[in-house]
Amino acid sequence: MKYAPIQNFINGSFVNASTTKTLDVISPIDGNRLSTVPMSSSKDLDDAVKAAKAAFPAWSKTPIKERVQVFFRYKTLLEKHLKELAELCTEENGKIYGESVAEIEKCIELTEFATSLPQLTTGEVLEVSKGVECRTEHVALGVVASIVPFNFPSMVPNWTIPNAIALGNCMIMKPSEKVPLSCGRIAELLKEAGLPDGVFNIVHGDVEIVNAICDHPQIEAVSFVGSTKVAKIVYQRATHNLKRCLALGGAKNHLMVLLCWTALYGCKCNGCRG
Repeated sequence: MKYAPIQNFINGSFVNASTTKTLDVISPIDGNRLSTVPMSSSKDLDDAVKAAKAAFPAWSKTPIKERVQVFFRYKTLLEKHLKELAELCTEENGKIYGESVAEIEKCIELTEFATSLPQLTTGEVLEVSKGVECRTEHVALGVVASIVPFNFPSMVPNWTIPNAIALGNCMIMKPSEKVPLSCGRIAELLKEAGLPDGVFNIVHGDVEIVNAICDHPQIEAVSFVGSTKVAKIVYQRATHNLKRCLALGGAKNHLMVLLCWTALYGCKCNGCRG
C-alpha cells in the first residue's frame, strides 16, 4: 500500500472515522492498492457539521475582499504543485497525464474566477419610486455540502469549493470512495493558504453518508454530480428536507475508438500485399 490509510478532514485536522469499515483504493492503471478509505457513519458527518457550524459566524462576517485572499494564495499553490496534483489524479483515476494536467489547469481557472467575486456580488439598490428603494444583498447560507464523482477528482470539487467558501459558506465535501486522495491534498493546500479551521471538511463514505447529507437538518444546500439515477434520488431527498439542491446527472466522457483497417485485415492495394 503506497499511501497511509485515508482519514476524514474535520476542523482543520485529519481524524479517524468512528467506524472500522474500509474499502481499498485501487489504481486503475495497474490494479495495485493505493490506500484504504473509511466508510464513515452519520456521527462523523455530525462532527463535521458541528465544526462547520462553529466556524460559520466568524467566516461569514469576514469581508469578502479578505475571504478571497485565501484563494489568491490557493491559486498560487495549485500552480506550484500542478505536476504533483496531476500525477496523483492519474494514479488514482487512471486518466492519461496530459488530461490530468488539463484538469488541474481548470482548477486554477475556477479559483481565479472566485477571486473576482467581490466585483460580482456588490449588491444593488434601485429607487423604484420617490423615497422607496429595493435593495439586493448577497448573504451566505451556512453549512453546504458537495458530493462529487470519480471522473474528475480535482476539477469537480473545485467547481464548488472556491465559490461556496469565498461567498462565506462553510463546506462538507464527500469525495468518491474510488478517488479520495486528491480531495485530501486539496484540504492540505487550502489550510496552507490560510483557510480557517472548520470552513472546509471532508467526510468519506458511501451511500450512508450521501443519505445523511440529504437528511441533516443543519446542512442548508447540497450539490451533486454523478449518474442521472442517483442525481434524481439526491435531488428528491434533499429538496424533501427543504434544502436547496443542484443535482447534475447524465454527463458522459465520450471516447472514439479508431481501428486500423490494415492491422485488422491486411493491405489490399496493388503496391502492398500485406
